Amino acid sequence: MRKKIFAVFLILSGCIFVSHDVFAAWTQAKGHSYNSLGLSYYKTTEKFTTLHRDSDDKLTTTSGEIYKDQVEEFTSTKLGYYGEYGITDTLTAIASFWYDWQRSNDTMRYAKEDGPSGIGDITLGLRYNLSPNLLGSGVLMSVQGEVKIPEAYKYEHPLFNLNQGDGQYDTTLLLQFGRGIGKGYAVFNIGYKYRFENDKFDSFKPSDQFKMSLSGGYAVTSWMSVIGGLDWINSVGNADISDEMYNRATRGGAGSKEGSITRNELIRDTLALEQNDLSGTIGLQFNITPQVQTVLSYSRDLTGAGYFSTRNNAFGETVALNLVYIH
Repeated sequence: MRKKIFAVFLILSGCIFVSHDVFAAWTQAKGHSYNSLGLSYYKTTEKFTTLHRDSDDKLTTTSGEIYKDQVEEFTSTKLGYYGEYGITDTLTAIASFWYDWQRSNDTMRYAKEDGPSGIGDITLGLRYNLSPNLLGSGVLMSVQGEVKIPEAYKYEHPLFNLNQGDGQYDTTLLLQFGRGIGKGYAVFNIGYKYRFENDKFDSFKPSDQFKMSLSGGYAVTSWMSVIGGLDWINSVGNADISDEMYNRATRGGAGSKEGSITRNELIRDTLALEQNDLSGTIGLQFNITPQVQTVLSYSRDLTGAGYFSTRNNAFGETVALNLVYIH
């Protein structure tokens, strides 16, 4: 049971659907829309961890040197929608949701079932164009606000069950900068995600996150472009768990006596509440018509270095195919 609890939720929280940073910063013209229907497949069998144990499996530190650890295989297949709609020329509404089929070797071993399936978190947001030409530099600047809504699925206790999402609300505020460069473009995002407390069972609060991304694309031909990007998420370290959560973990499977599991172990490994992740995406965009595109992309978590190292996060890979319609 210890291995089941420790592996499953770290992996789940590392899942991604598909990054839309490569399309961000610009607003849609009034009455126009961007619609993307995507299918993605995520797989992981490893994680980056700072937890170290001795030969007797006793925890020695939760903040040691980062290394890769083997975990049970976890896969997630998602079918989802991402859309933007121009309310005005400078204000765009954003929405995304997805249906997720999960499969976990740990779940199959202990509960004799593959894993949950259903609609996950729903994201709604607004993007506002602050300047089409910042200080005459040719750089466009926008601000974007998002809220993640966890009301489309039944949330089970996170110590004992997989879920389709995190179970609590999040809000994100981003500053976005974009610029056309010859036949290509570049986008830089910087922002902060505030994560509310989850009090549906024994309460806990995931760490807030500082976020940055750099992405872009280049038109190789009139019908094909290369796209790519780097995304970095840094936990600020304010995660917390209640006494009730700690006591339940101690009694309910992670250990058999008080003190057999530490609070930091629960935060950084069992519940994955303080993740740092550097990930990269590469892809090809094919222009079928001026309104219809297909985007094939590949993403993976990266080791990184120093402050930008991935730690206490799953090491996974995602292949995604998106069909885009621009109106």
